[in-house]
Amino acid sequence: MKKLVWALVVFAFTLSVHADEFARSSKFESVEAFVTAAKSFEPAKTKGEMAALFTVKELGQSEDPKTGTPVPAKAIESCETLYVDDQLALVWVKAHPPTDATRSVVAVLFLLKSEGASWQIVDLLRFEASGKYSEVKAELTAVSYNGKRDPGFLTITEFQGGRGYSSSISASYACRDYRFKRVDLE
Repeated sequence: MKKLVWALVVFAFTLSVHADEFARSSKFESVEAFVTAAKSFEPAKTKGEMAALFTVKELGQSEDPKTGTPVPAKAIESCETLYVDDQLALVWVKAHPPTDATRSVVAVLFLLKSEGASWQIVDLLRFEASGKYSEVKAELTAVSYNGKRDPGFLTITEFQGGRGYSSSISASYACRDYRFKRVDLE
């Protein structure tokens, strides 16, 4: 029985270490280590810039005292590597903060850069949607092979609303010089 309790303590400590290490300034030994840290991150149990990324304001009627209060996600619901090569990686992380008035979703697109033996966050984009049918999706829409492979373009789509009024909006981004750049029609 002592061995089982000890194993659970070690496992819980390991998870908390990963969650504590999930910061913008953290260095990760691999993209997989970043994904593991992201999956174990619990925004509602921490403070700081990463927790703030996965927090939304409660929506509702103006007379409701909860309206406008911050609601952090309890956990990360999905984490997907969209692109990886030997120099950079794009990772899509999504969570659903437990808002009362309506469904909410927050997603963050992380750009990781290889720094020798480690990987570090060099840029990120945050997206948020609310409503009964809210969703945020990321799609790698083009991969460039002009002498070297790079992630080309990503399209992010936000789905808002529901119950008779819903909308979606999309934007495309390129990854240039280790930064995200919005690509508009010319």
